[in-house]
Amino acid sequence: MLKKVRISIHTKQQEIGGTLFDAPKGSSATTQAINAEPQEMELMFEGRYYDDGTRISISYKEGEITGMDNSRTAISFQKSEPALITMTRDGAVRTALVFEEGRRHLCVYQTPFMPFEVAVKTKQVQNRIEENGTLRMQYTVELKGANAEQTDFSLTLLPDTNAPTSK
Repeated sequence: MLKKVRISIHTKQQEIGGTLFDAPKGSSATTQAINAEPQEMELMFEGRYYDDGTRISISYKEGEITGMDNSRTAISFQKSEPALITMTRDGAVRTALVFEEGRRHLCVYQTPFMPFEVAVKTKQVQNRIEENGTLRMQYTVELKGANAEQTDFSLTLLPDTNAPTSK
């Protein structure tokens, strides 16, 4: 089933010090907030929701405001593993990020200039897409050699206002 949806995304990001790269396997990295105000952003996108019976995918085109103009983002998961989320981006910036509660994943971020290694450590995943159209994730992302960002990400699916209404 493919349908058009509106997607509301709210993010709250805080720059933190420390590193996710040098932590030994099985240990947790040490990070701390840097004295900076968290940055919040609320965005609305028109997108697509696809459910093939075993996998759900939500995709939308990024805009200039996100700094990823002409890129398409897709968030997907297997219905049998709703707490394992993959976020892919195609366009000027390409990546595949993996979010899994309590785990750290190393990923690659391809930019027009060069690829960067990225560490993603997910603290929490609350996937209620099938129940009420919401997804919330708390995670830390670090570009190797730069300060990390702690992110609280919330996605809400809303009905497409241009869809025909049933009587």
